[in-house]
Amino acid sequence: MSATVRPLPAARKGTYTFLRDARNTCHVYLVADVDATRLREARAATDGRASYVSFVVKAAAEVIARTPAARSVLTDGLRPKVAELDEIHAKVLFDKTVDGTRCVVSGTVESVQDRSLLEVQDRIDTYKNAALDDPDGPFARLRKVQKLPLPLAGLLYRLAMRDPLRRAALQGVFSVTSVGHEPVRAIFPMISGTLGFGIGRIVDTPVAVDGEVRVAPVLTLSLAFDHRVLDGAAASEVLARTKHLLETWEMP
Repeated sequence: MSATVRPLPAARKGTYTFLRDARNTCHVYLVADVDATRLREARAATDGRASYVSFVVKAAAEVIARTPAARSVLTDGLRPKVAELDEIHAKVLFDKTVDGTRCVVSGTVESVQDRSLLEVQDRIDTYKNAALDDPDGPFARLRKVQKLPLPLAGLLYRLAMRDPLRRAALQGVFSVTSVGHEPVRAIFPMISGTLGFGIGRIVDTPVAVDGEVRVAPVLTLSLAFDHRVLDGAAASEVLARTKHLLETWEMP
């Protein structure tokens, strides 16, 4: 038996650094099935322009904006502090390839509560369509970090995360990741903040409605939350209210 040993690819440094921080978070997971009938209709009304990710980002932000504990960020240490934020920034995860290595990168949709659904989608598309090696693009800072020695990258990350406003700007008040493009029902994300939503594939599923069984498109929506900041009851309310908004979506 033989093996080829090589340094950690530069493309993986961001994820490696993030996960070292995320391990300090006390993750608890919740999951709900969302009847996506109204979402399909609403998406069709945008001629397919709006992705399901943008619907979840917008719905979650509306709920979180009305839930002070859910828009709080914890600064850990000897004297832990909780900062309650006014602006609801969302971190969205994207699948990219760097120098032949597949990796996940993130982009921030700022002040989601003040944006329309299509404005959220425009911001997401900016990251989705951007080249990682564009020196003037949204990932230019990330590429610089990927070129740093791993210990230095980790140190800079930890220093930035000590400021709750900086943490929210880089990691969002909440995050959204999706595996809906593959035949995978659910993902349970790692988080370094307070909340993180995971989107699975929409699957036609038998459901009971008013005592009758019908086939409906069902989306599996998961929520990871930091138990140091939120209890299960409060986090369950966030997920349930987000589910309700998605199932009763009304286009303006």
